Amino acid sequence: MTASIESKLAVDAQPRSDLPLSSDDADLAALGYEQKMHRTMGSFTSFALAFSMVSINTGVVTLFSDPFTRVGGIGILLWLLVIPLVGCIVLVYSHLAGRIPLTGYAYQWSSRLAGNHFGWFTGWVAFISFVAGTAATSAAIGSVFAPEIWPNPTQGQIQGLSIGATLVVGVLNVCGIRLATRINDIGAIIEIIGTVLLAVALFFGVFFFFEHTQGVAILTSAQAVSGEPVSFSTLALATLLPVSVLLGWEGAADLAEETKDPRRSAPRAMIRAVVVSSVLGFVVFALLGIAIPGSVGDLFAQSENPVINIVRLQLGNFAGSVMIVIAFASILACLIANMAVATRMTFALSRDNMLPGSKALSKINPHFGTPVGAILLITLIAVLLNLASGGFVKAIYSMVGLTYYCTYLLTLIAAFIAYRKGSMPDAPKGVFSLGRWLLPMILLGGLWALGVILTLSLPEENHVAALTTGITLAVGAAWWLVSLRGRLNSGTAGPSMKR
Repeated sequence: MTASIESKLAVDAQPRSDLPLSSDDADLAALGYEQKMHRTMGSFTSFALAFSMVSINTGVVTLFSDPFTRVGGIGILLWLLVIPLVGCIVLVYSHLAGRIPLTGYAYQWSSRLAGNHFGWFTGWVAFISFVAGTAATSAAIGSVFAPEIWPNPTQGQIQGLSIGATLVVGVLNVCGIRLATRINDIGAIIEIIGTVLLAVALFFGVFFFFEHTQGVAILTSAQAVSGEPVSFSTLALATLLPVSVLLGWEGAADLAEETKDPRRSAPRAMIRAVVVSSVLGFVVFALLGIAIPGSVGDLFAQSENPVINIVRLQLGNFAGSVMIVIAFASILACLIANMAVATRMTFALSRDNMLPGSKALSKINPHFGTPVGAILLITLIAVLLNLASGGFVKAIYSMVGLTYYCTYLLTLIAAFIAYRKGSMPDAPKGVFSLGRWLLPMILLGGLWALGVILTLSLPEENHVAALTTGITLAVGAAWWLVSLRGRLNSGTAGPSMKR
């Protein structure tokens, strides 16, 4: 029976040639679902959401010290290694997004390409990564900006700021994707313009005006702030800054059912978001490193965020204040985007009767066109994690990158299985396609994803993240074994042509 279901799913993934591509609702119906959410996102909004998910300012502001601590300034150049390898995964995802434009992206792709049992585990890991990412982003708002409001913020003040932002973003998502994405568009525009202006100011400053900077020599310095010698292990760990920054771009594919012409819009949005984020991220990170005044160790010993500190010292207090505004807009937009994609993955799994409480979690409010139950669940989880403290919460946050890359690897495996079987769906003319480059991109992306997973698991400092991820995978496996497996085999759960 499983084999017949999987064969049916492969057929379901094929686009209907008798339906016009311009009819997004008909296209969705051909894939087995009725249009219930409001399809309002255009190409720019899709890009803005993917860009906000990456949020280069969030990564640079929160993780700037990491490569300097591990390997010195030479760690900045590791961006040039990471960017093309991440690009392999982006291209495969773009290939799939043009063929199966459904909310729940990786879960739907894996289910239809490799079987619905395989799809469950991909969807479960993606669900965990988005939930943890939403909570971690809301926590970042408190930890980064509470010191800018209170001289010595208490734990309660940090938590209060994080929870307040989470509740506001939850309400925005309930009120409809149009409102949430409009605010996200504004945040993305502020981030792009602000980052470009910062890069221009730093460029002219470091080469013409600033005094007592580290200079270009910082890019070849292998003197780690920690004092530890550079090794293969520390180099591998230092790559995790660009790895951690270049995450979440696939959010554009997760909102396919709220996007106009998603077969074309989502692939373009993902590729553009990664290209823009990669270029701006590397340039700004390098210029900030060059602009460090005095000792690198002294900079990181201070209580103020090092990025904001550099901007204040070199460009003045006004520029520092502007940097705070840009950073806040960036992280808030990132939180809006994270909430949106986490709730849509929850909805997609629930619509297919894959989660406990699926009936309530899959309901769409007819007025707002949003999955209110899923939004309330994700908001509640984020609030509870921000109220908690200690090692448990840190363990949850630490597994974000690992679960993202587990999702990438599982999706690439599903794509490889479909490629080998010859069951990869065709796409209408004009939709992004890798053609003969599909297999090389799958293999390169898969090897890279596996390498990142090992780096995020094997070193001692990452054992907690690996253990936490293992526990969450075990929970998903237990649910599948006890309840879901039988329903998937009987066809009462999982994607199908008509429900």
